[in-house]
Amino acid sequence: MSTAAAGSDAAAGRAALPYPSIPAVVFAIWGLVVPLVFSDRVLNADGDLLRHLRHGRWMLEHGSLIHQDPFSYTRGGNPFVGFEYGSQLVYALVHQAGGLAGVAIFAGLLIAASYAVLARFLLARGADPLLTYLVSIVAAVLGAVHWIARPHLFTLLGVMLLLHVLEPGARRVPAWVMLPAFALWANLHGGWVFAATLLGIYLAGAVLEWWLGGDRERWRATATYYASALAFGLAGTLLTPHGLELHRHIIAFFGEPFLRDNTHEFLSPDFHQAGAKMFLVVLLALIGLLAVVPGRPTWPRLLLLLANVAFTLQARRNIPLFAATVVPILALHFDGAWRSLPDWRGLRAVFERDARRGSTAVFVACVVAPLAVLAALHGRVGGRELVYDRLDRREFPVDVVARARAQGLQGRVFHDFIWGGYILYAWPEQKVFIDGGTDFYGSELMRTYMDVSGIQPGWRDTLAARDIDLVLMPTSSPMANELAHDGWRVRDCDATAALLQRDSTSSEAAGRLRSCLGTER
Repeated sequence: MSTAAAGSDAAAGRAALPYPSIPAVVFAIWGLVVPLVFSDRVLNADGDLLRHLRHGRWMLEHGSLIHQDPFSYTRGGNPFVGFEYGSQLVYALVHQAGGLAGVAIFAGLLIAASYAVLARFLLARGADPLLTYLVSIVAAVLGAVHWIARPHLFTLLGVMLLLHVLEPGARRVPAWVMLPAFALWANLHGGWVFAATLLGIYLAGAVLEWWLGGDRERWRATATYYASALAFGLAGTLLTPHGLELHRHIIAFFGEPFLRDNTHEFLSPDFHQAGAKMFLVVLLALIGLLAVVPGRPTWPRLLLLLANVAFTLQARRNIPLFAATVVPILALHFDGAWRSLPDWRGLRAVFERDARRGSTAVFVACVVAPLAVLAALHGRVGGRELVYDRLDRREFPVDVVARARAQGLQGRVFHDFIWGGYILYAWPEQKVFIDGGTDFYGSELMRTYMDVSGIQPGWRDTLAARDIDLVLMPTSSPMANELAHDGWRVRDCDATAALLQRDSTSSEAAGRLRSCLGTER
């Protein structure tokens, strides 16, 4: 065989090799990075994941949904609307199979799938492949501020899929598909409200284009499509075990400003923090581009920008949703201007070539398969922990609770708000005062918790009135210090948590508390 023929065969062989598409690359990046690098934060950001795991485990054990609260002594037996029950069951099953490491890996796969779908959406709408890749990375970096293993990750993926409906392209998704899609969504997470809002925004924008624009017939048909999709979607949200009670429950929660104003993720972004600074940079860049790039966005896109800026400035938890909607959709608006820029070192041409010949499914499978095995091994390979399968002792009262449970300690316990979910998870025999489900506990109990933990006037009377004889609070908290000086016995403590018991004759409680603060974590 001649050298030329051999070279030709080798080139043909290389051409036949599968090559990862841009969505596959995006999926691989975040599918590996999230569990292998960020699993600590994904698992330990707050106690809500543990509350969801406990709820899911309870439903699996009892073979039924939760209709009355079985977890607290403050509202025990009251009617309960579990609007996230579907995702709680999924997370509980994952935890059952792979422990906390399995949950971290599953969360990473949800995140990876979300941004891969975003990349697929942009390519399907004709966006430049290099721009697609960069936008996917920017959206993911912005969204990282809320990468926590919780039900909202299903909404992140759902919103990315909804982009195909909002910007339908040449082939529209049938409007009736929104009925089963929203039915599934409503059984997983309350984020379907945001999705319905997006459809409403695009409907309003299409109506404005119909009234004010030139192509009236096209926009009339588009408005009809969005109206039908919204109607089918809202009808789908009725297909849950709760029916209209789900809608009343969500409306009641958003009608409680006290709860939103005192929940960290519902507060406005703090622009002194890194995540908010990145959001600000992206927002200013988009405003600058709108000023210099010719042509206005369509009314649906413009309303999308305005509404999501308002949502995000009101609640920091909306930053990932801003990144998932405004950033890719305005990228479509700027695509023509991007293509007019010089192709530095032919980089755009390389991405364009690879986008045409890339494969997705095989490379996604090559990422998912080893991660599934790693999850089954609880994040360990050869005795080495690659993914966290434990909770951080600096964040949760791991050792103190373990010893109290082993001793069979009983009694009503007042505890740190974040630790409510941990107590449900690690000390299931114990009833909690409150946990992260503030939509159920309500503003009155939240005020009571804040008054007691903040040692406001009358806090001791509240402990007595509610027959509370155990207190589990951070060792450095003013409340733990006050109780120690009041003569409450320090049953156990370390640098993270102090467990105090009422009616002790010990005179050394305050001294022991100080010694615990000096212990190693």
